[in-house]
Amino acid sequence: MSEDIFTALVKEAIQYNQLERYFVPKDSELEKLTNHFQIHPDIPEIEKDKASDGGLKLSHAQRRMLILLTALWDGREADRIFEEGIGSIGKLIHAMDRNNRELTAELIVAYPGWGN
Repeated sequence: MSEDIFTALVKEAIQYNQLERYFVPKDSELEKLTNHFQIHPDIPEIEKDKASDGGLKLSHAQRRMLILLTALWDGREADRIFEEGIGSIGKLIHAMDRNNRELTAELIVAYPGWGN
C-alpha cells in the first residue's frame, strides 16, 4: 500500500474522532500535512489532559482510537501513558462505532511499518 493512503487514513481517523489537539503540530493544519511522519502524537499534551481533573474527556471510541494511533508510532509509550494495552482486538473494536471499525481495519492494512 502507498504511504499516501496511510497518511490520508490517519488524517481521517484524527478528524473523525476530533483528536486534532493531540496530533497536529502547533504551527500547521492537518489538511496541509502531506506525510504521516509529519503527524505524530503530542505526548506532553495527552499526558497533561490525562492528568487534569476528570482526565481525558473522550468517548470510549475516541479513547480507543487515540490509543491505537499513539501505538502506531510507539506502542511502549501508548502502554505507559494509558496504563493499559490495546488488549484484544475484540475489546478495541467493541468500543467503536462502525466508522471507527472500518478506519481501524484500513489503518492496519495500510500501515507502512509492516514492510513489503
